[in-house]
Amino acid sequence: MNSYIKKLTIITVLTKAVILAVIWAGYYLVPFNVPAHYANFIYPIGEPVSLASAFKTWDANHYLYLADAWYSPYHISNAFYPLFPFLVRVVGSLTFGNNLVAGLILSTTFTVLSVVYLFRLIGKTHGEEVAYRSCLMLLAFPTSFYLGLVYTESLFLMLALMLLYYLRENKTTPSFICAFLLPLTRPTGILVIVPALAAILPCLRAKESFELKKLLTPAGFVAGYGTYLLLMDLSTGDPFAGFDAQKVFLANNSLLNLLHPIDWFLNNFVYLDFTLNGFSTSILNRVFFVFYAVVAVLSYKKLDKTMFAYLLVMGLVPAMTGSLTSYMRYVAMAFPLFVYLAIKLRGRMAYCYLIPCALVQVVFVLVHASSRWIA
Repeated sequence: MNSYIKKLTIITVLTKAVILAVIWAGYYLVPFNVPAHYANFIYPIGEPVSLASAFKTWDANHYLYLADAWYSPYHISNAFYPLFPFLVRVVGSLTFGNNLVAGLILSTTFTVLSVVYLFRLIGKTHGEEVAYRSCLMLLAFPTSFYLGLVYTESLFLMLALMLLYYLRENKTTPSFICAFLLPLTRPTGILVIVPALAAILPCLRAKESFELKKLLTPAGFVAGYGTYLLLMDLSTGDPFAGFDAQKVFLANNSLLNLLHPIDWFLNNFVYLDFTLNGFSTSILNRVFFVFYAVVAVLSYKKLDKTMFAYLLVMGLVPAMTGSLTSYMRYVAMAFPLFVYLAIKLRGRMAYCYLIPCALVQVVFVLVHASSRWIA
């Protein structure tokens, strides 16, 4: 095993262990927001607040519900995608039915694999030193703690990185599998078809080197999305039940908003009564968006076309389809951000990013686990 990969694996596992320890300690040190807890969906229904509640706040309850009960007509949890709860249910059979433990084990495993594939991918394009720092930048990012919780972030990031890595290695079968699974993981899974096409298009132009099997990867996205719609139809009687359920949530995202960028800007940055971190009025979410936008502009000449395309769709679409709700969490999936930072920040400058971000992450963990805030 590469010495960098061995070191990163240890760092990742220790980081996730520290996050879980902070949640455990935070439950006893930070008063739990009981009203917010009961105002949201709880599973099991009506379960009293306990230490376990700190490990499964907010969306985690939906994934645990789906792992047990699956989809049903008109249920709010239909808004969430099926791959992660399915895997939780499978692994839960090995944890004596404790799906919370199963979810935490899966997320930690997926995070380790995400870091490994990020290192491998960036090592090919920018060298091992930059790849190593990229991984550290990712782990330190203020909302990267979600990678170790019962959320889909770690699964999504792992599949996206594996897809781009196997495309670069010209390995069709694993890239097809990743393409198939991404639309079953998160709503933004289908968007990864854009960087996938960016990787394939040069081969299409160079007809002498093009192989028909390369088209299997974009076909995988279509097949995966079709499978999602079929699964929802079989489970709820309506292939679009997930979209209807998403309308219940405050974010109320819509692709149609992309057609009105000026209205989007005015509604999100001008005609708004800002709060520190309200669901749709958060100053923090807007600060993170500005950070993303600046890095995206600066990184244009530093990243190849595939990674830059990924950076654009994973940073812009989640922002411009709605009210920037939860943007701090979504932008962590735009991993080329960390590649650019790793290129520019070296030595002591890297620590000027890593240390403050890690400290902010601890604060975010505490307020999230106490049911006071969700990114």
